Amino acid sequence: MSQPLDSSSRAAGIPIGIRAHLAHAALQVLAQDAGVDILHIKGPAVHPSIGRALTHSTDADVLVRPEQVKIYVKALLDHGWRHNTSFETGSAFEHAATFFHPTWGYVDLHRRYPGITAPKAFNNLWARRIHQMLGGVRCATPALIDQRLILLLHVARNASGASDPDYALVWATLDECAQADLRRRARELGAQVGLAAALGELDQYRQDPTHDLWMMFSTGEGGRLDEWKARFKAANGPLAKARIVGRALLVNTDHLTMRLGHEPTPAEVRQEYVERYRAALREGMEKIKGKL
Repeated sequence: MSQPLDSSSRAAGIPIGIRAHLAHAALQVLAQDAGVDILHIKGPAVHPSIGRALTHSTDADVLVRPEQVKIYVKALLDHGWRHNTSFETGSAFEHAATFFHPTWGYVDLHRRYPGITAPKAFNNLWARRIHQMLGGVRCATPALIDQRLILLLHVARNASGASDPDYALVWATLDECAQADLRRRARELGAQVGLAAALGELDQYRQDPTHDLWMMFSTGEGGRLDEWKARFKAANGPLAKARIVGRALLVNTDHLTMRLGHEPTPAEVRQEYVERYRAALREGMEKIKGKL
């Protein structure tokens, strides 16, 4: 995710776009030292042949072998990164945790990628990996077709659709044969619904439990109550659904900290609870009025 850049989060003398390249290099060295497999995704890790600008990213993104996530998190914390958001509080998809380092900046550590649902998906991506140099270090990245799919799944979450520059770069410029190959690859990785959201084809998946969540993010429509309802529907099993209900009642203190720029005081957390319930009440009343 793009992160706010206040004076405390800038590394002196290092342009942001260049810093992202160096961050990828640092993350790779840490992974090698810890014996962890990571795939570098998005930003500077996108292959130059796709034609995406390589110096506009403000953070680094890595996808970590799921069973090695705890090892890698410890490596980050042991080497000066600090925790910003957890997997549970980072987004509605609960896919990534954010860390910050005073020199290397922000990293989004992905334990999975939103939309890719196949069992052992990381193994599948890893088996087809390629390599490129990032900040002078040889880094593993997804295959070109997988990079295109990952960028399209990102398009599906930012409500810009076909107007997103990445849509043109990784989809609209492909011929029918290449588009068919990408659709086939999406099926292999269990990413059909997310891809459909990016392409405006979600109606084909109305019965899928994740349909409403993808519809919200791909269109930008709906409020917080709609989001929690969609998250509840998408949750797999009663325990996961109960966890969503419990979390909906709580203040996201990670996000509150980022918004305030400091650890919230108990009074600020209480005030956030008040505002949260007021907003929910207003939204609920508006929905009731809309049905009258």
